[in-house]
Amino acid sequence: MNFRMEIVMLSRHMYYWKCIQFRKKIKMDISYKTERRTSVLRMSVLPGPQLMESSFDNFVYGNSSLPQSVTSLPAYTRRLSPPSRAHRQLTEHVVELSSDNTNKRAKPWATLRVYSKAPAGSLPTFVEGETITGSVTLNSDMSNSRHVSCVKVIVRGELSSGVLEVDRITFLETSTTLWTKDADATRRNGTYWPFSIHLPGEIIAPSGTMDNVRAYPLPPTFMERKTRACIRYNLIVHISRSKFREDGNLQLTWIYTPTTKPEPPSPLRQLAYQENSPLLGPQADPRGWYTLPSAKVYGTLFKNRIVEVTLKLSLAQPLSYTRGTVIPLSLMLSSIDSQALDLLSSRQALTVRLRRKVSYKRAQNLAEINAPWTSVIPTEPTVDFADAVWWQRPGSLNLNETGPLPVKTRLYRELEGEILLPKSLKPTFHISHFGIEYSVVMLPFDTTGFVPSTPAQKFHNGPILEQRVEIVTMFPKGPRPISHSPPEYQAQIAHPNRTSLPPSRVSFSPSRG
Repeated sequence: MNFRMEIVMLSRHMYYWKCIQFRKKIKMDISYKTERRTSVLRMSVLPGPQLMESSFDNFVYGNSSLPQSVTSLPAYTRRLSPPSRAHRQLTEHVVELSSDNTNKRAKPWATLRVYSKAPAGSLPTFVEGETITGSVTLNSDMSNSRHVSCVKVIVRGELSSGVLEVDRITFLETSTTLWTKDADATRRNGTYWPFSIHLPGEIIAPSGTMDNVRAYPLPPTFMERKTRACIRYNLIVHISRSKFREDGNLQLTWIYTPTTKPEPPSPLRQLAYQENSPLLGPQADPRGWYTLPSAKVYGTLFKNRIVEVTLKLSLAQPLSYTRGTVIPLSLMLSSIDSQALDLLSSRQALTVRLRRKVSYKRAQNLAEINAPWTSVIPTEPTVDFADAVWWQRPGSLNLNETGPLPVKTRLYRELEGEILLPKSLKPTFHISHFGIEYSVVMLPFDTTGFVPSTPAQKFHNGPILEQRVEIVTMFPKGPRPISHSPPEYQAQIAHPNRTSLPPSRVSFSPSRG
C-alpha cells in the first residue's frame, strides 16, 4: 500500500513539474516576441514619422515594395482616412439658340448647358434623388440678347395618350427664375446664370377624373414608336424680351429613372448567392418560393392515346426582380405516362417567358375636358421579352408514387430554370390612367407528337399559367442575385431570342425654340 502511494505521489510531482516548465517556456516565448517586435518597431520609425505614414499609405493602397518587417506589423500610427473616390465625370449637354436657325455656322446668342452622368451623345439621364444642374449663357455681343426682361428655367413632365388636348396631362412643372430686369436692371451677375433643380419623389395627378387627384411616384420616361401613350420630360429655358420682340426658347428632353428596390430574398437564398451554390427547391426552402396553383394539361400523344400531365410552377420570392438579373424558376411535372413526361419535360417543349402589358385609357367623351377615362381604345398588344432556360435540378430524384391496384405509378420530373431580364427594361409603374405591368406566363406545349385536347391550348388562346411580377431598378439588400444556369446555356442566356425591346422615340435632337 505504501509503495502504491509513493508511486501516485511521484506521478503527481512529475505532472506539476512539467506544468511549471511549460509555463516558463510560454513566458520566454512571449518576452522574446515582444522584444523582437519592439526592436523591429524602433527600426521602422528611425527614418521619421513622414516615412512611417507614407509606408502605411503604400501598405494600405497596394504597394508590394514594402519591407517584410513593416508589412508584418499592425498599424501603430493614427488611422488615415482613405482617399476620396473619384466621381464619375459628368457629360455636358449643350443646346444653342441662334438668330438664323437655317445657318449652322450662325453664332448662338443663347446657350443652355446641362450636366448628367449619361454617356456622351445621348440624352441627359437623371435618377431619383439627383439634382438637375446646368447654366444659361447669353452672348452680350449679339443684338438678340438685348432687351431681355426675364430668364426662366422650367422642368416639365407630361403624360399623353393621344393627340388631343384632353389626352394630355402635365403632372410635373416647376420653374426657377434666373434673372429679371426689375430685380437686376444692370445685370450685375453678368450674362451667365447657373441653376440647380431638385426633382420631387412624388407628384399629384388625376385619377379617374380631372377633379379626383392622388399622389403617385414620379414615373420613368417612356417613349416607344409603337405605343400611343408616352411619358416625356423636358427642360425649357424661356427668355422673355420686350414688346414687339420675339421670345426665345431652348428645350432639352431628358430621361428619368426611379429607384425602386425589392425586399431581400429568403435567408437560404441569400446564402446560396453569397457562396455561389445551387438554389434550394421549393420543398427545401418554402419561404423562398411562391408556387402557383397546379394546372392539368390533356392531350393526344402520338395519335394513339390520351395523356394527362400536372404542372406546378414556382417563382422565387419576393415577386419583385431587378432588371439585368434573373427570375429563378422551378417546375414540377407529374404523370402516369413516362413517355409523355419525358417528351413534355424537355426544354424544347417548355415555353415560359416574361410578358409586358401596356394599358391606358382615353376620355370617355372627347368633348369634355373633365370627362372620366374609359378603356374605349384597346390597350397595346403584349410584348414578350425573354424565354426561360431549363435544366435538371442538381441532386433531384425522379420520384415515383405507386398506389393500390389498378392505379398506375405516378412519375415526377423536377426542373430548374431562370429568365434573364434585359437591363433596358422599363420598371413597373402606374400613374393616372397609364401603366406598365409584367407577368411570367407559361404557354401551351408546342412539340411534335403531342396535340392538346383543350381548344384554348390547342389554338394558343392564352397561357396555361400566369403570375404577375414587378420589375425594379435597384438591387435588394444583401448579396446580389446571380445566374445558376449551366455553362452550356450561358450563350443562350446572353443572347436570348426575345430580348429585343420595342424601338424608342427618344432619339430626337434638342429643340432650339
